[in-house]
Parts: sequence; C-alpha cells; structure tokens
Amino acid sequence: MFSLTHHKYERLETVYKSHIYLEVRILLLTGVKTFCSCGDEALSCPICREEPGAAPSLNSGAARKAYSVIRSLGGTIIKDAPYERNLSTPKTPDGISLSRLSVKLGVDGAMDISFHRRKKRIRIAEVRVEEDAGRLTHSGSETRMDYSRAGMPSLRIRTAPDFEIGEEAEVFLSDLRRRIQYLEVIPGVPVESVMRCNAYVAIAPYPEIPKNFVKLRNLNSFNFVWKAINTELTRQEEILINGGTVLPESRIWNEAKSITESYQKRKSDEKPRFEPVAGVPPFVPGPDILEALDNFSVELPEPRRDRFMREYGLTLPQAEFVCDEKSRADYYEKTLSLGASPKEAAQWLASYVIKEFKRLNFTPMNSPLTPERLAAVLGMLDEKRIHGGIAKQTITAVLEENRDPEILVRERGWEQLTDREAIEGIVTAVIAANPEEVRRIREGDAGPIQFLTGLVMRESSGLAEPSLVKDVLREQLSVSLIYVLSMGGAISGRINEDGAVESGDEKVLRDLLASHTGTDNSRVRFESIQVGRLLSEEIVPSDWAALIEAVAEKLNSGTANGIVVAHGTDTLPYTAPLLYWLFADANAPVVLAASSSPPGVTSEAADTMKAAIELAVDKTKGVYVVHGGRVLSPLNIKFERIGTDGFRNWNMKEPVFSGSSLLTGPLEADQYVLSQLLEDAANSMCVIRIYPGIRSDFLISLMDKGVRNFFLELYDTGTAGFREGPYSLKRAFSAGKRRQTCFYCTSQQEGIVDFSGYSTSKELWREGAVPMGPLTTETAVARFLAASIIADSESERAELMEVAGPEAASV
Repeated sequence: MFSLTHHKYERLETVYKSHIYLEVRILLLTGVKTFCSCGDEALSCPICREEPGAAPSLNSGAARKAYSVIRSLGGTIIKDAPYERNLSTPKTPDGISLSRLSVKLGVDGAMDISFHRRKKRIRIAEVRVEEDAGRLTHSGSETRMDYSRAGMPSLRIRTAPDFEIGEEAEVFLSDLRRRIQYLEVIPGVPVESVMRCNAYVAIAPYPEIPKNFVKLRNLNSFNFVWKAINTELTRQEEILINGGTVLPESRIWNEAKSITESYQKRKSDEKPRFEPVAGVPPFVPGPDILEALDNFSVELPEPRRDRFMREYGLTLPQAEFVCDEKSRADYYEKTLSLGASPKEAAQWLASYVIKEFKRLNFTPMNSPLTPERLAAVLGMLDEKRIHGGIAKQTITAVLEENRDPEILVRERGWEQLTDREAIEGIVTAVIAANPEEVRRIREGDAGPIQFLTGLVMRESSGLAEPSLVKDVLREQLSVSLIYVLSMGGAISGRINEDGAVESGDEKVLRDLLASHTGTDNSRVRFESIQVGRLLSEEIVPSDWAALIEAVAEKLNSGTANGIVVAHGTDTLPYTAPLLYWLFADANAPVVLAASSSPPGVTSEAADTMKAAIELAVDKTKGVYVVHGGRVLSPLNIKFERIGTDGFRNWNMKEPVFSGSSLLTGPLEADQYVLSQLLEDAANSMCVIRIYPGIRSDFLISLMDKGVRNFFLELYDTGTAGFREGPYSLKRAFSAGKRRQTCFYCTSQQEGIVDFSGYSTSKELWREGAVPMGPLTTETAVARFLAASIIADSESERAELMEVAGPEAASV
C-alpha cells in the first residue's frame, strides 16, 4: 500500500504542505425524521420542539444504513453512542423545527483511492447521523436556503486531512458514491443527487498543524469540488508567497468566474461543537439491527471490477464501466449466466445498449431489454442468424415495443442470409452488371470493392452476412492481396554521387519487389502513398494521415490479406505504435519493413522486404516491425545504435503485436479530417527532455502559445527538480493546473515510471502528472495522436491516455 505525505510548497527555507479534509453529507431517504416518528410533511412534535422530558429516538433505518457504511469503510462501530447537540447548527426560521441532535456511530475507517495509477489511503475520522439542516443554493448574487427536507436523517462522513489536491477529493467522492450505491443505502435514487460536500483547505509550514482552515461550502458537484480546492490552494499559495496570512473564513465556489468568493468569517479554531444531551441514555443498536448487519453481504465495486477483469477477461475501461453501477453489473452477470460471451456482452452494453437506454430513459433493471432478451440477441449474433446492423435494429425494437427478439426477427424476416450459394448468385449478377468497376479492381483500384459490396447488400435487402459477401467477392474477383505501401525511407532509397543516402522512388521499391521470390507475386499489389520523395525524418502529420487513410481503406475493402508498409528508421518508433493503437485488432496484419541501408548496398533491404511479405501472408492480425532480420513489437521500439541490431523493445518481457487497439470498429475518416486532427494534436503538445537547468518559465511560455499537453522525459523512474528557484518545475505545474494542462511522464532510461522511488517523483504525482508506466516517450506520443483521432473530447482523450492496456502486462 502506498501512502503519501502532504503536498509541499517551498519558498526559500520555509517548506509548506497542504491539509485538506472533506465533510460529506448524504441525505437518507427513510421517509421518517431522524429522531422522532414524524414524516416528511409533519410540522413538529415534542421531540422536534425540544420539550422537557421528550426523549429522542434515533431512526433505526438510518442507523442500519449508517452501520453498513461504517463496516464497508473498515470503521469501528460505537455501540453505546451518546446523543449530542450540535451547537454549530445555524438557527432556523420560524416554522422550521430542528432538534440539532447528532449521534456519532463510527470512527477510524479508511478508503483506498487510485489516482494516476497509484493507490492512496484516505482515513475516515468519524461517521455521524444528524438532521438535514437544509441546503444552500446559489444563483448569481442570491443565496437561498431549501428546507424542504430539513429534519430528515443525514449521514455525515468526515475524513482526516489526507487529501493533497482537488483531483484526489473528486476520485474519493466518486468512489464513495459508487460504494453507497452498492450498499443500497439510497435505493432508486442517484446517490450524487443527495450528496453534498464541504471541503476544508489549509497550507501551513511543515511540520506544523494549520490553525486556519478555509471552509468551501456546499459543493454539490464532484467537478466543482476539485476545481474549488485547486483554486483555493493557488489563492492561499500566492498569499503566503507574498508574505500574507490566510484568514479563516467560509468561501463559496463561483463556477462562472472560476474563483472562490468570501461568504462568512470564521474563528481560527472554529469546529463543530457538540454538547451531550443530559438525561438521555445513549443509542444502543438492537439485536435485530446487529443481526441484519451480520447477515448483510455485498461485493463492493473495486473487488467486483478486479474479478471481472480476472474471470471474464475484460479490459480495465470495460470493467470500470460495467461496475460503475451495481444494477449494471448485476444486469451484465445475469446476461452472462444465460450464455452470452463476456467480451461481446461488455462491448454491446458499453456502446449501443447504454446509448439506447439513455435515449429512451431506461435503466438496466427496468427496461424491456431484459438480460434474457439481450442474451437472445447476442446468441443470434453469435450463431450468425443476424449481423451487427440487424442486432441494433432488434435491440431498438425490443426497447420501443417490449417484444421478444426471437419473434421480432422471425416476423420481420430479419434473419441473416448465410446461404453461400444464394450469396454467390447475387455477387455473380452484381459483377456481371458492373464491368467497369470490375476492371478497375483487377487493375489495382480497391475503391469499387465497397461499391460492389453495397450493391450486394441492397440486393439482399441488407440481410446478407457482410463478411461472407466480402469473401465471395474476393474469390470471384480473384483478389486476396498483400498491399505494399511506400512511406519512403532507406529501404526504397539510393546512394547519390556524394555517397549519401537520399530518398528513393517507386521504381526502387518495385525493383525490390520484383526480385522477391517465394510468394505468388501476383498477389502483391504495390501502391505509393508518399507525396514526392520522402525520408522518414521528413514525416509530418499530413503524411501520417495519408498512411492511416490508406491502411484503413485497404482493411475496410475486404481485399487485404495483409499490408506491408515500407518505412524509414528515424521516425519508425512513432509510426509503428501509432498504427498499433489504431489497427492492432484489425482483420488483417500490418507489417512495417525498415532497412538501415538502401537496396544494393547489402542484402538487408531485400531480406527485410521478403520477411515482411511472408509475415503478412502468415499472420491473421496484429502490427509487426521487421528490421535487420528480426521481428519486433511496434510498441516501445527504441533506436539504440546504427546497424541491423539497432532497434530493441524496452520494458517488454514478451513482444506484443495485438490486443489493445483503441478502435472498436473500422476507421472511417478521410485524409483531410485525419490531417486536421493530427495537426491539432501536434500543435497542442510538446516533448521535453528534463535536464539540469530547465526553467519553469520556458514551459509556461509554451503554455502561453497554446501547448496544453507535455510529454516530460524524466530521470530514472520519474524524478525532476522541485527545489525552489527558477529551475523548479513547481511554477510550471501550478500554471498548468490553471490552464487545464496535462503532463505525461516517461523515462530517459529503460524503466517503468511509477513515481514510487524518490520524494521528487512523489511530488510530480501530487502535482497531477500522469505516469506512463512502461511506455516509452515515442509510444506514449503515438497513443496521444491515436487518441486524438478517436476521442470526441479532450477529457475522453485524457482518459484514454491514463488507461494501461495489455502491453503493460507484458512488462
């Protein structure tokens, strides 16, 4: 278990550290007030009015819910809990009756969170049940109080000051929300709708305990919590750096201005004050409550997520999505129990099914698409009775009409046409009716393949099995090809009069292919996608866009048995992982062939091309690199020396060739769109190799020019300078937080960046830097470029950057 010290701020000889704790309130919807039997609509009773002799009695339902939360947090249950009066509760207006009573039911728990791939333990100081005192709402300059649920039981969870930055608090709240939901403390209601939070933020000289905490009030959005905390840390840091004093006060978050604003002055030692209620015996849970607690058992979200990955082979993003809600995880496992494939069920649930649920305002457990019906749809898909498009139509029809999928498919004639003879007849007719398109295909133009496929699907009313259609078309057109795409480089280069290597042209590569024997060369189709004469060091984003479009076109055409990309060595460590992140799980292999010397100088170029073509013939999927007679993984490929053994895979026990594409389907984007996406990504990023003397103001100047994504090549397992001064990265990270800047960290040496070894590496982690684990800088940059193509938003791209795939498991 990894435990961090607090965040440190350095100025000359003074070392500061941040102290942040949360006070989370969760409204318990029991329908009965906290300390009496009045319902929601009751105005008052002797207990509410605090009349003499009226003894409070804690709502047993609220106590049972509180005990289940305490136990899940590993806390100690207080079985003789005295009734106390919270003297800090503000006065209420006439007509609103609150007893201000409070009962502390548990102490000393903890919850582990994971932030940037590292675990941290957050201690729980206490758990109380109190009356809900109402809710503040802020609108512009107005602040209003909502008393509609005043007096109802509220769970108050106070943590120890273990948080260092706002993002940790947001992660904690998200994990707590998930845990409360799994415990069914608030059944039938989104937990976040009844959660709110106060955050207490302070910075003090190390190792002093701060006296003045600033209270950030009534934060009712997890997003607001991390923004408000980080903004407040920056405000307090600037005050201390300028020699000022942070005054104790309550502040509120102004989302429109992205600032915290003063709300109310507080005393320096002001904390909730409790006074025992005289003459009232403590609350002692009855045997029925304790027995129910002992008999209650639930698998919490984190263990369930890990089990899904272990037992069902789900990726981390899939398991996190499925387990984010208990009802969703229950629905998923019920579907599996009926015979559905774990990966197929997860993929459909995470994509089309959840989208339709949201569109039609269903939840997994109240929708007409029951686990039985989803399993039936996936079963028909697996048996090839329907294809993916029909599966979507069937799911939508089930949700809209509440009918059995088997009956829908049968009545509407949606069963897939899998009769090969029937499909062959349709294909024969389509080919005969389109001689010009057939001529172009046989001359090497794959474009008309999609057109002919569409005609076949139209003639079959959209019911023909798409993969079978492509197979039959390939057979009847005699096309099952190895495409060779040229991106230039030495493998297609030549030696000029001065003895230097210069970019070659198509003729050089065609001659190299003509000399190749061992494979039926009639199956090898050469296409150049380069613009002019190109060496790999001259590659720009538009060249990558042209390559990606060409590879996607060949894969989507259904004519490719394999694709070979002739490439140079200089930028190979970027291009190879870029193709991996996009096409690792495509329906045909992609092989990059690179040579250290041009054809004719040695046999290396010819041998490399021969090996690459043979690999493309033999494999069914994956991305490979062939260089110097060796087959290398496209990930973490590092150029270490000139020669046939110049490349090596870092941080890899076994080579990885497939299994972690960021794409979940075919890539359909033209070269212009791809070029714009890649250029925008390249313009927003910068790779910085950390060195003694690098200045924060240099990085800040890049931020001022629009750079929002830094790849920092650190020392060792992730270290950099944080000592106060112009060469400290602290100011750059502080400026980056205000500008929503991401810092992705790799290592200059072979090793795994996990921020575990040194205090400065922990400092980086606390500042919000993302360790890229085993990934090299080039592979991490390639993942960023691929994520920029796939993601619909910057936040989605950031999520893709933080997820480790199976390539990490091979380390």
